[in-house]
Amino acid sequence: MLKSAIILFVVCYLLYLPFSRQPDYFDSDTAPATIKLKEGHIVAEYSEYGKYYSIKVDSMTYHNKIGTRVVVIYELREPAHAKINQAWGYWIIPEELAWSFGAFVVLLGVAYATTHRPHPNAIAEQLKGTDAPKKKYD
Repeated sequence: MLKSAIILFVVCYLLYLPFSRQPDYFDSDTAPATIKLKEGHIVAEYSEYGKYYSIKVDSMTYHNKIGTRVVVIYELREPAHAKINQAWGYWIIPEELAWSFGAFVVLLGVAYATTHRPHPNAIAEQLKGTDAPKKKYD
């Protein structure tokens, strides 16, 4: 039961990912961006049709990557709302992963509790067996 539950969780989570990202993965555009230090903050700066935009990035992750190029993903109707197109932070969000794993553990616990040790009366009823209901026109 545990193996099939884990496989089901992973498949459902992987199917959920592409349709739940903001900005939307399928309707968005990408642009190269440069990590810069601007006004005391580390930002990724990119341009869309000649207009420059910048998004704040995590200073702990990018403090030693100033000057490097990254790819940002943004929606065309709102180019100012962008995210860096990377596995951790865009595809896998830690809070979302924690909540979904917590829900998985709770539901697995409920399934295990209801099927692990059935009541003796339930076992006797199943072993006794009852005749299948007869069809009306037999």
